[in-house]
Amino acid sequence: MKKEDKLTSYLLQLGEEVYRLLLAKGAKKQDAEDIIQNTFYKVYTLLSTLNEGNLRPWFFRVALNEYIDLKRKKDEQTFSLTEEIYAKLQQENDELAVINHKDEIAYLLKDTKQQYREIFILKYYYDFTYEEIAQMLHIQTDSVKQKLYRARKNIQRQYVEE
Repeated sequence: MKKEDKLTSYLLQLGEEVYRLLLAKGAKKQDAEDIIQNTFYKVYTLLSTLNEGNLRPWFFRVALNEYIDLKRKKDEQTFSLTEEIYAKLQQENDELAVINHKDEIAYLLKDTKQQYREIFILKYYYDFTYEEIAQMLHIQTDSVKQKLYRARKNIQRQYVEE
C-alpha cells in the first residue's frame, strides 16, 4: 500500500472517531460533518508541518475547538459527553455499534463530574496518552492524572455503595 493511501485511510478513520465524539458531545449531524470537513481541509493545508506523532491529538483538538466555537455562536446548551453516549446507547442505532461494548463506561460515569468524564473517556475509550489529553484540553499532564485518579475513586465509591 502506498504511503499516501495509508495516510488517507488513517485520516478517514480519524475523521470517523472525531465524528462520533462530536455527536456524543451533542453536535448535530450536519454540524459534525461540517466540522470534520473543515478539519480535513486544515490537515491538508498544514500537512507538511504535521508529523505522525502529533497528527491524532492535533486533529481532535482542532475539531473540538471548532465545535466549541460553533456552540458559542449558536449559544446552545452544553451537553454532558457521558449523558449523550448513555442516551444514544438506549436507542437502536447503527452509528453507535462501535460503542455498544463501551456502555459500561457511560454507566460508571453517570454520577461523575463532567470534567472527569471527558478525560476518562478520552483516556479509556479513545486510548489517548496523558500528554495527548493535556495538549487537547490545554491543561497540565499532572492535572490529567489527578482528574483521572478522582474519576476512578468516584467510580469505586459508587461501586461499593451499590
